[in-house]
Amino acid sequence: MNLPAPDQRQALAALLQNILSAVEDLLLTGLAAATEKTQQTLAVSFQAASRHQLLRLGSTLRVAIEELGRFTRNDPAFSRRRFSFFLNRAWMLASGMTKALEQNDANRWNRLTWRAGGRTIESVDVVTLGVMKRVVPNAFAAFEFRLRTLGDAGTLKDGTSLVWSNVFPLKAGTDIPAEAYLHLPLPQKFKAAEMLDARVVTLGPVTVTEDSRINLLQDTRLHQHPEPFTDWQRFLHWDKQAALHRLESYTPGPFDLEVELQEEITLFDWELGEAEQTDRGQLTLLPLITDTAVCYCPAGTSDEFSGLRDTLHTLRKKKKKPPLYGVLHYEMCRFMFQPLTLYGAAGPQPLMLAREKFSQAALVKALNFT
Repeated sequence: MNLPAPDQRQALAALLQNILSAVEDLLLTGLAAATEKTQQTLAVSFQAASRHQLLRLGSTLRVAIEELGRFTRNDPAFSRRRFSFFLNRAWMLASGMTKALEQNDANRWNRLTWRAGGRTIESVDVVTLGVMKRVVPNAFAAFEFRLRTLGDAGTLKDGTSLVWSNVFPLKAGTDIPAEAYLHLPLPQKFKAAEMLDARVVTLGPVTVTEDSRINLLQDTRLHQHPEPFTDWQRFLHWDKQAALHRLESYTPGPFDLEVELQEEITLFDWELGEAEQTDRGQLTLLPLITDTAVCYCPAGTSDEFSGLRDTLHTLRKKKKKPPLYGVLHYEMCRFMFQPLTLYGAAGPQPLMLAREKFSQAALVKALNFT
């Protein structure tokens, strides 16, 4: 990858300077003096970073904005540790990227932005195994689709794990479920919700980065196959030896987070333990116990996790638990597991997505930011 095109650099330089100024204002004045303008600057910068496909900077700003929102709402889940880490990380990334632009340093730009080279795939068949959701009120809603390929496609092999992300800005004062935004038509003339029907979909053309992320092109189209997909068992497993090999060969850097070394796994024959309270941002952990491991599921008190908590507690007394698919990372000598989908007899049941009804008129009104 090269540096951004000359016609993009001015806008990028302004974006990075806005981030630096906003972070420095927060550090100089303190959180108690955080103004609405500063919060809005960070939110707009996050949206701009997402549009420019600056995934690393965008994800860093996303968490910083989330923690800042918790502070202003007096949310007991606010974490000083997380906020200071991500705020400083945002400043270091923006500062380094600014120098890379000024010095025409393509290597530094690529290291800081994770702009891995992508390869074009003309057409690929995929199914959605699970969806991660993150909502920051009055700022954004982010969805991360975990996909699997069906059959070989270009350089992709059958069963390859892919990730597709969607981010939607949220208008202040709106009261509609975040999932409603998945029903909005994308520029590619399909809706993200069409990926949730437990069917095979054909996407193409797309680009796939070296870290297995799908990026849509202007002429990308989606074709949904008519028959429901049923062969989920082929994707439900946990290759512990492969995970151990990745862990042993991983060398973390100063910008890396625990969550960035992830495994997609499935838990079988699990039991739900008693909830544990931690001193880190009032975090609640639900132990999921198997014969070989104990995984800890973050289940905060917010509505974002209400469906997950209710489902797990409903299953507590059942003797035979259905397979539980999700994403695992390693943190403070523990397996931290985010369940995404329950695979029962009726097929996949999303755990992070609410089933609330919403008004189309309210959704259209929410899109008017003027």
